Amino acid sequence: MKGHAKRQLLKMGTALALVTAGTFGGFHPLSVLPSAHAASLSPTQARAQLQEQLFRALSAHKESVKLSYSGSISELKKAIEPALDAAIARDPYIHYTMKGYAYSLSGTSASSSAEIKLSYRETAEQSAYVKSQVAAALKKNVKPGMNDHMKVKAIHDWVVRTLKYDTTLSKFTAYEGLKTGSTVCQGYALLTYEMLKQAGFQTNIVEGYVKSEAHAWNMVKLDGKWYQIDTTWDDPVPDRGDLVSTSYYLVTDQQLRQDHTWKSANYPKAVTAYNETLDLLVAKGVQGSKELRASLGYSASSNTIVSTAALLQQVVQAANTEGQNSLTFRYRGTKTKLKNDLQTLYRSGISPIGYTSKSLGSLSSWKITLYWN
Repeated sequence: MKGHAKRQLLKMGTALALVTAGTFGGFHPLSVLPSAHAASLSPTQARAQLQEQLFRALSAHKESVKLSYSGSISELKKAIEPALDAAIARDPYIHYTMKGYAYSLSGTSASSSAEIKLSYRETAEQSAYVKSQVAAALKKNVKPGMNDHMKVKAIHDWVVRTLKYDTTLSKFTAYEGLKTGSTVCQGYALLTYEMLKQAGFQTNIVEGYVKSEAHAWNMVKLDGKWYQIDTTWDDPVPDRGDLVSTSYYLVTDQQLRQDHTWKSANYPKAVTAYNETLDLLVAKGVQGSKELRASLGYSASSNTIVSTAALLQQVVQAANTEGQNSLTFRYRGTKTKLKNDLQTLYRSGISPIGYTSKSLGSLSSWKITLYWN
C-alpha cells in the first residue's frame, strides 16, 4: 500500500579466498565428502558431482567441508565457484539464508582438494524451528476439505497476520520473523516459500525491485498456472492487526509491473488473470469459489462498481458507519480520476491514509483497497 516503509532485500555476501597450498588459519573441516573423480568422468559430470556434494553439505547446514578432487588444481579452480553458486541456487531457502562462503585450494597436477567455509543467516536449529512452526501452522489453518485455491489463500493470510514489517531493516530471516514477530521482505518471502512448499505447491522466490529498492516476493503454481504473490506488500505499514490486503495476491506479470520490476527471463510467466480463474471455478460449481471470489473483491454481484465521486463517498460512508476503516471495491475510470475522486472524501469527513490498486485487465478497471482513519 502507499506509504510503506522502505522494503529491503539483503543479498548473499560472498567472501572468496583462492590459495594454491595450505588452509585457512584455524580452519577445521567438520566433514569429509567423497571425491569427485575427474579422471573417470567428463568435465561436465565431474562438476555435476561436485555440485551435488556441495548441495548435500548446504542442505545439512555444514559450516565447513573438505572435498577431494581427482583432477588438477587448475581444473578444480575453474569448477569450484560455479559449483558452489549452482548448489546454492538449487534451493531458494538456502540461497536467501546463505551469508557467504570462502574456500582454499591445494594440490598438484594430478589431484587436488578444497576446504570450504560456509556461513548462514539461520543456524541449523533455527531453520528446523521454522520448519516445525510452519508444519504446525499448516495443520491449524489448512482444514480438511480445502481445495488448493483455499489453501493458498489461508497461507497468504496467515503470513500477513503473523508478521509485521521490520522498519528498522535489521531482520532478514523467517526465523527472526517468527521469533520476534517482524522481518523485512526477505523474511516474508522465505516464510511464504516454506509454507507453500510444505503444503505441496511448486513455488519460488523472485528477486527484483520496487522503485529503486531491492525486494523479494514469491510465485506459486496453482492448477498448472503460475501467479505472482507478494505477502510483504499485502501487509499494511504501519501494521493494522488482522487486516489483510489482497492487492498483490495471485496477480499476473502485467499487474505486478505497475510497481515491481524483475528479470522476467529468470522466472516462469504469470499470464492468467486470477479473477478469470475464479469465474471458471464458480461456473464449474467448485466448493468455496463464490466465497473466495467475493472475499477478493472480484464479484461484481457482491461488490459495487464505483465510477463517480458521489458513489465513492456513499460506499465509504456506509462502511465507516459500520465501524470499518478499510474497504475493497471495484473502480471504473482512470488512475487520475480515481485520485481526484478520493480527494472528495475529505469533504465528507473521511481522511484516507492510503490505498492499493490492481488492474483487472484494462487501464480503466481496477480493484481498490482503501484505508482511512
